Amino acid sequence: MARRSPKPARGKSRAAPLRLTDLARFRQAAYRLFGTALLYPAEERLTSLVAVARELEQQSQALVEFAFFPQWTRFLALLVHREDSGTADLEQAYLDLFLVHQKVPLYESRFLTPKTPELTMAALDGEYGAAGLAVATSFKEPPDHAAVELEFMSFLCGKEAEAWSKRSLKDGVKQLEAEAGFLGRHLYLWFPVLAEQVARHAGDGFYTVVTRAAHDFIGHDQALLDALLMQYHQEASRSV
Repeated sequence: MARRSPKPARGKSRAAPLRLTDLARFRQAAYRLFGTALLYPAEERLTSLVAVARELEQQSQALVEFAFFPQWTRFLALLVHREDSGTADLEQAYLDLFLVHQKVPLYESRFLTPKTPELTMAALDGEYGAAGLAVATSFKEPPDHAAVELEFMSFLCGKEAEAWSKRSLKDGVKQLEAEAGFLGRHLYLWFPVLAEQVARHAGDGFYTVVTRAAHDFIGHDQALLDALLMQYHQEASRSV
């Protein structure tokens, strides 16, 4: 997304590259979409997901060269095509996978620190608090729920977009560092296992598509952030 676009194949047009502000806004929307998709699929929530997916589907042509694109477009198409399907099957799948039978946990601590979950909770509360945030008391899940962590990444991407829109390189790089750090300490470590377990229990179902797409996106995003930060740090060292 932030790399130099390859030359287009003969006879095909090339999508315009995304500006850093637009890229951050896209990533903000994507993380929020993934997070919302991993909450209980109430009808109103699903309607919102479909609307956002349709909008992002129209904006995704610039991403066609990237490795996460096939899973991303499959995820968006699945949401868009669910518009008139109702929520009954998704509710049952969600209950079976994540709530009643709890075949797959949606909590970081269950994967990384099962014997000391309080350490993960404290670390996340500290990171959210440092950014001026806290998990809403009305939200009945702990701070290590997948949806909370994905929403926090969306928040950080939004702050990055604000920095680029103000042409503040210092603040933009600071936000990139915050995003890379959070992914590296949290989502990048446990989401691959989550996606694998969902696929094992749900086959090719809705939540397998969601978690596979999120997994691919997170992996690509970590590589993207590392590349951007390396570029900026190299430029800074040359200017000293």
